[in-house]
Amino acid sequence: MASRTPQPQRRGGFSIDTLRVPLIGIGLFALFAGLIVWLIGGLPELVPRILVAAGILLLGIYVALDPEDVWTRLTGRGVLASGNTLVIAAAALVILGLFNVLGSRYETKYDLTADKKYSLSQDSIRLVQALPQPVHVTGWLTSSDSRKQDFQQLLDNYASHSDGKFSYEFIDPEQRAADARAAGITATGTIVYQMGDKKQQSTGTTEQDVSTALVKLERPQKTMYFTTGHGERATDGTAAADYGNLKDALTKDNFTVNTLNLLTARAVPDDASEVVIGGPTNPFLQEESDALKAYLDGGGKVILLIGPASNANFNDLLQNYGISVSGNVVVDPVMSAPQDPRIIAVTSYGNSPITKDLSQTLTFFPLATTINAPNANSSNGTVTVLAQSSDQSWASSNLQNPQQQSTDPKGPLNLAVAVDPGATAAAAGATAPSGQPRLVVFGSPDLISNNSLSQVPGNQQLFLDAADWVAEQDNLIDIKAPDTTPRPLALIGWQSSLIAVSSVLLLPLAILAAGAAVWWSRR
Repeated sequence: MASRTPQPQRRGGFSIDTLRVPLIGIGLFALFAGLIVWLIGGLPELVPRILVAAGILLLGIYVALDPEDVWTRLTGRGVLASGNTLVIAAAALVILGLFNVLGSRYETKYDLTADKKYSLSQDSIRLVQALPQPVHVTGWLTSSDSRKQDFQQLLDNYASHSDGKFSYEFIDPEQRAADARAAGITATGTIVYQMGDKKQQSTGTTEQDVSTALVKLERPQKTMYFTTGHGERATDGTAAADYGNLKDALTKDNFTVNTLNLLTARAVPDDASEVVIGGPTNPFLQEESDALKAYLDGGGKVILLIGPASNANFNDLLQNYGISVSGNVVVDPVMSAPQDPRIIAVTSYGNSPITKDLSQTLTFFPLATTINAPNANSSNGTVTVLAQSSDQSWASSNLQNPQQQSTDPKGPLNLAVAVDPGATAAAAGATAPSGQPRLVVFGSPDLISNNSLSQVPGNQQLFLDAADWVAEQDNLIDIKAPDTTPRPLALIGWQSSLIAVSSVLLLPLAILAAGAAVWWSRR
């Protein structure tokens, strides 16, 4: 009598197999989902635990419903063969996992680009290796910022050379607006470097920007004095013409900003890194001028901002360097703000350490006067013109109604100049003596007013670069971006013809030939 295959138990048309199939499917899915969530992270630990527990429970129910069937399936010949495959696959996964763990713990990178585009310069490596304290970088970048990925790779390079002293994080200021306000972040794209109690802000994401910020964290703080008592702009003021915004920017650039009344102080303090004369309207007394001259002659550093409406006269102070302030107002109908040709726009600059990073950066010089400078360097220093008006401009002596006259000086007219006495010796091949004076003259006090800085970021960058140069901070580090050498593929006539023929004819014919060979072999 033929044996009958046992049929699964049914109750009212319901089969146990009908229940067991979804149990094993859902159980395996929950088990693997829990393991994946646990490996990836980002969710509360309770979530993967619940998934794994649910998967184990469902698989247990699957076994309990028909344990004999499970044992038969596990001890069959096909299962044993499949088991060998599973063991080999598991061993391969274990080996790959081991390589992954070793790679994450002992990271090694190779920059195979000819220009070493993805490697730090030796200056930056030495700098980050010599950090005296740990540095933490916070990048307030939005998720849509195109610079974020490259900047993260750059910061990874710094961290890999820092022996654990360099760390970073990114925070989206749009998603965490409250945290941004608490940190004093007013603009997206701000990068904050912190070492102990010292902080340094930047907006750049290049290697030069990062290394410069690290140097500023390490250097001693510089003290800048602003003269008072002659109608100068207030460094604590909030009015449109004041310099309150500039003071905040200087503080972030590691400067201490103080005021100086030369009439009572009689001399420039010894701790002064530089003195700024910001938009005086009244003349300096003789003893005050003498104190400034003695400071400059002794190797002092001065930034002068003076406009056409000023009654202050500094030509006696400047004549040793061959420069003078004309007192007229520059008018430029071509390069100026649309509403006022006396607000001069500048996009090209002279060759100077001050302006080397300002290529095509827009700056405005409102109500500017002409700075007369010699065409050739004087014996007392190298005079560099930093900014000029266009060749369509002129200088008028009538501030309110500057109509062009035939006798008016014509452009281009100097709006800012820098004097470096030490550069003359360097150009002659000699070593520049230390303690040489440095001087920058801007023909527009409104260049750095609250109103200007809130509308034209380039004005702030120009002044900060000038302040760093005057304080001799320009030579601390000079990280050059890696050269990107263009590598065009140049083909002569027969080479281009060969590529065209091979891609249009040879490849299709090779595929047809291979197909024909397979067809012939299967006939």
